[in-house]
Amino acid sequence: MQLIQSFEDNQLYGEAELLQRLAIADEAAFSVVFKRYYGVLCALAQKIIQGVAEPEDVVNEVFLKLWNRNQVFEDLRHLKQFLYKSTRNACFDAIKRSIHSKERQAVFQGAQDSWEAAADLEMIRMEVFNELYREINQLPEQCGKIIRMGYIDGMKNEEIARELGLSVQTVKNQKTRGVMLLKRRLPPEIFMFLLLVSAHQ
Repeated sequence: MQLIQSFEDNQLYGEAELLQRLAIADEAAFSVVFKRYYGVLCALAQKIIQGVAEPEDVVNEVFLKLWNRNQVFEDLRHLKQFLYKSTRNACFDAIKRSIHSKERQAVFQGAQDSWEAAADLEMIRMEVFNELYREINQLPEQCGKIIRMGYIDGMKNEEIARELGLSVQTVKNQKTRGVMLLKRRLPPEIFMFLLLVSAHQ
């Protein structure tokens, strides 16, 4: 059973309990969901609206909608789908409100399909990175730092060794350790994504 930690009181919720508490507007459960997804939803909104509105305002509207929804979601995947789709739709609504002329409205309608496809891909990418960073942050401190520098920032072993004051062999050992830990903890598709990111840098 997946456990989700409340930041306020260190209480661990099972997935089902968290979703049930969320449905009755439990503030602690809502806070857990808010802190876990607010940042990634703001990043998604920023990429879609690009200055048309404040992404924080859009995401706040989404969480207000969640607070008032009183729905028991089937699982966390169902909840995430709701949050991402609501954010995407709120962004499109903000863009529509900013378009006044018939000509610009026509352009918007013609482009919306491609925007939606791009937004769906961006949601997937953001969720993958979100889960990847969560697991990297659970690694031992030095190991996690070396994995971030090598696989996310694209730094070479020699550069990491210089910056951290370590031997190249130590960096290699820590990377091997981190990769083995992540391989056990991450879903296969996200682990492969980590390797692909590194390969293309």
